[in-house]
Amino acid sequence: MKKGVILLGHGSRREEANEEIRQMARMVMEEDDEYFYETAFLSFASPDLAEAVARLAKKRVEKIIVMPIFLVRGNHIKCDIPQQMALIKNAHPDIEFVSTRHLGADPAIAAIVRERIAEAVSL
Repeated sequence: MKKGVILLGHGSRREEANEEIRQMARMVMEEDDEYFYETAFLSFASPDLAEAVARLAKKRVEKIIVMPIFLVRGNHIKCDIPQQMALIKNAHPDIEFVSTRHLGADPAIAAIVRERIAEAVSL
């Protein structure tokens, strides 16, 4: 079964912010050649979620995993993304869709916070 992954960022009017999401996606892709990857943005940038799904559909993926690169469970996680996913699922009934959890409160995130604090202390 061909599988695709969409790394979904918020999106920004500032291109350098969008580029950080793309950079993160490249880091993930470099470690994994099992899936087809796309980067998408919820707003202010391209491609959007529907465009990323269309790209993966052209590659004939049968399952798409959507990974929201969001730190907290706000309205985008609780409402906006599920609403968009419902519309996209209707447009692509032949593809199975799964969403991962957002980044959230995670020991790995806490470790990064501690690392950044330590960096600031040594400045």
